[in-house]
Amino acid sequence: MTYIFNDPIHGTIELNKVLVGIIDTPEFQRLRNIKQTGAVSYVYPGATHTRFEHCVGVCHLAGKVIDKLSEQTLITEVDKLCVQIAGLLHDVGHGPFSHLFDDCFIQEIITADWSHELQSCRIFDHLLANYGHIKNSLYEAGIRDVDKIFVKELINTKDYQSKDDNKWLFKGRPKEKSFLYEIVSNERTGIDVDKFDYLLRDCYYLGVNCTLDWRRLVQRMKIVHKDGQYRIAIRDKEKDNVYNMFYLRMHLRRIAYQHPTCSSIELMISDILKLCNDVVFPNILLSDTIHDMEKYLSLTDSVIERISNMTHCSTNTSHLDEAKELIRRIQTRRLYTLVAETPPSTEEFKDKRKVVEEVVADNDILAEHIHVATLSLNFGKWSNTGDPVEPVLFFDKNGTVLPEKFYEEFSLFVPKSWCQKQLRFFCTSEDQNIIDLAKKSCTEWISRQFA
Repeated sequence: MTYIFNDPIHGTIELNKVLVGIIDTPEFQRLRNIKQTGAVSYVYPGATHTRFEHCVGVCHLAGKVIDKLSEQTLITEVDKLCVQIAGLLHDVGHGPFSHLFDDCFIQEIITADWSHELQSCRIFDHLLANYGHIKNSLYEAGIRDVDKIFVKELINTKDYQSKDDNKWLFKGRPKEKSFLYEIVSNERTGIDVDKFDYLLRDCYYLGVNCTLDWRRLVQRMKIVHKDGQYRIAIRDKEKDNVYNMFYLRMHLRRIAYQHPTCSSIELMISDILKLCNDVVFPNILLSDTIHDMEKYLSLTDSVIERISNMTHCSTNTSHLDEAKELIRRIQTRRLYTLVAETPPSTEEFKDKRKVVEEVVADNDILAEHIHVATLSLNFGKWSNTGDPVEPVLFFDKNGTVLPEKFYEEFSLFVPKSWCQKQLRFFCTSEDQNIIDLAKKSCTEWISRQFA
């Protein structure tokens, strides 16, 4: 039995009862209340789409890629189902406001080795342990323990990826099926169905023209043998389409994901969560909920509304009042003020805390009045160190895998730099005198650093 979904991006989506059984759980339905693009909707009002439809879209595209590759080699129905489950659950571990919770809150509060991918794997285990019908339907579909390991490896590929191609660290599938690990989350090239869906979906809801033709890329995929493994290669005629994909990613980061106003609001939301770290739950810190499945699964973007509606708190009442004031400032558009930013650079910057210490030194301004956000614009996974297309395998009309950087022979339009980094300085105060002092202090620091 298949179930029909009507999606504005992909049209008709058909999913089997096993996948729909996972969708119809509170753990997955929670994603309806987590925005895909965090605080971007405060700048682009249409960007209110959620992780829910994105995960359904990734599951659908994973099936399409499997169907194409099945024309070239034997891929079992269990293989396909595992890849689709991974696509469905790859983002189920996200916290409130998606990457904001990971990058701006958790990483600044704790030092534990944690990621939303790892949390997604834990939630998969949670589903198997708490829903007998899911466990039974997976068993009836042929899913065994090794397949469950395979699903988690597909979700959290980066923890198993070896820099040495001769080492095979995965346990779910042998080297002969290494190409399956490049479909949902491709740690080798960054070309995967996760990226296909979020680029298409984000463009649609942002109102931005999308130049990605994912259908051509999928239709021109081929399994090739390279360095002892089976990899996914793309026809050489699609090199411009690949470049367009990486450029589109950078373009969205520049105009939306890292828009100055989005950065300001994300800093404010992060401050709200930090102020209420010991307020949201009575017996556990908000940051510690990553180790408490029940509490974590109750967290969505509505945590801000929950904080706003709190009437009293036994401890840190002043922190709660301060957090509520920040919420009111967001609602009334009294945001942190961008006072300065560094020139573009390809170099890594110092620790942000160290930067703030240097800015406030010998100046009559408090560290609490200065927030620093890192602006990182790049074309893809490998663009911090080089051309993001370099790891991509291409083949010609005869099926021959082409040498790396073959495309440079045909074009002079390859950029010299694939990334740029900047620091943005925000003043948290609404006092104009403090804003002016912050601008002066930050500008002087920039002048010293980039003399």
